[in-house]
Amino acid sequence: MFEYVLFHEKPFNLFISWLKEKEVEHQVEMVDENYEIRVPEDIDDDLLDELEERYDELMDMTRDISNDEEKANNEGYHMAGVSVTLKDGSVSYADIDPEVMGRVISVVSAKEFAQIVEAIANAVENPQSNTYCQRMRGDC
Repeated sequence: MFEYVLFHEKPFNLFISWLKEKEVEHQVEMVDENYEIRVPEDIDDDLLDELEERYDELMDMTRDISNDEEKANNEGYHMAGVSVTLKDGSVSYADIDPEVMGRVISVVSAKEFAQIVEAIANAVENPQSNTYCQRMRGDC
């Protein structure tokens, strides 16, 4: 399943409406006030491209909402985050500087970023002391 996370109700509702309009199967879970939306990985490539584009638009909306909230927030908290589902099913949140996250998602699709996060989580949970080349050659 591809996982998408939205942090505000308005973009979430718009995304769910879009998914229903496009007849995309989806699952929704509320985790720590964040909306997690999962869609099957066997989705048509063209539809997946549309979905990624719509998600990016809604992430822009989320950023704008967050910026507006930050202006109203006297404490000035400002952080982006990524949820990581671990192999035991628990979820961990990684805080990321919003400017760094903005640069990443401006050049990498949400699907690609999810693959990167998954690979890192897998490497942390299943440490490898040898490089990829060493493992492929059988060097130990």
